[in-house]
Amino acid sequence: MKKTIIAAAMVALLAGCGENEAKRFGYKGVDLSDDDNMFFTTGLAVTNWVPARVLSVCEEYPISPDEAALIAAAGVITPSESFEKVPEGYAKASEEPWFVMWTKESENFGRKGVNGFISHWNEDKNVWETSETYFSSYYPDEAGALAALAETRKIIGDKFSPKKFHDFDKCWVAEYLRLRVMCIVGQKPDGTWSCMLDINDKCRPGCGQWEPVEAQDERLADYKYRKALAAWRAEKAKILEGNHAAVEKLRAEKGLALLGSEAREFESQDGRKAYVRIGTCDAASVTNRLEFWKEKAEALAAATGVVFEGEPTSEEDPSGYVALGLVASSELYDVRLDIAFPRPADAKEEAEKPAEEKPEGENAEEEPAPKPSVEWRELCFEKLQPGFAIPPRPQPPKR
Repeated sequence: MKKTIIAAAMVALLAGCGENEAKRFGYKGVDLSDDDNMFFTTGLAVTNWVPARVLSVCEEYPISPDEAALIAAAGVITPSESFEKVPEGYAKASEEPWFVMWTKESENFGRKGVNGFISHWNEDKNVWETSETYFSSYYPDEAGALAALAETRKIIGDKFSPKKFHDFDKCWVAEYLRLRVMCIVGQKPDGTWSCMLDINDKCRPGCGQWEPVEAQDERLADYKYRKALAAWRAEKAKILEGNHAAVEKLRAEKGLALLGSEAREFESQDGRKAYVRIGTCDAASVTNRLEFWKEKAEALAAATGVVFEGEPTSEEDPSGYVALGLVASSELYDVRLDIAFPRPADAKEEAEKPAEEKPEGENAEEEPAPKPSVEWRELCFEKLQPGFAIPPRPQPPKR
């Protein structure tokens, strides 16, 4: 019985060691899930699955002494750092629409090769943003590259204490909290072989992952459009602010009251400053609709300096209202007046309807039906004054 108890305890202990590997490694928060997997590819139809935390993390982790030492030993720059000036010794290897690759000859891990990194010039901040860094060494055959792969794995395992190695065909990943460290063997177009140690920062995306040139073209076009649009909006706001000041100066000189404190300011579709004032009254209080319209139109004309000419348009709305509308303009404003009256029959029927008895029982608390009302809206748009013109809006890139 004693042996059985001890054996059961050992089984439980071993089972516990296999649980929550992420927690044992020092991950935290949302990175603790062991069930969330991601993959990376090393060639056509070659998919390698690892826990998502190996490639990307959501929480923040400091760079450990072992990780800092590995960066130094690999001869790479600190991934995802930003530089006002490219580190000494590096030269452009390629320049693409969005990304620029930099390389320099070096010797690391006892082997000669090339250090490199991917970058993007952020013209808004005047800095080089970076992301992935690497050290590559080159060989005439696959055997030499595979030997370098195994040797690099041993050096990193012995000297830089990774949490775990994830091994695949011609590839391995050394797991750290902050860094994504990957080593891959591949054949170059000229038939030679390379062993590339790729180091990236899992907490900072920097300038991001490399994309094909076609995608970079689209990214650059989108960036230029967003920048042009932001500049256009700033210029438009400046022009409209100046225009508003010019309109206000002329309004004061003419002694126009405009719509008063009851009006609400808003920006029209084309960006001009605009005002709206709305109101209602009991339909029963309006005995002459044309006179009511005339009073409102005259008051609005006096407040804005426009002259309403002609008869208002009339439209019957399915909701039971007849809407009258008319527009007018002056050198300062475009103005519109809309008044909605209940259909004459509806108003007459409402006035002649006998008073209803108060409901009893379960409907006793129901609110009485609302009486028909007259509703009006006054709109006023500032006009662009001489010397103020809004430039055409930039157009998005065509796809």
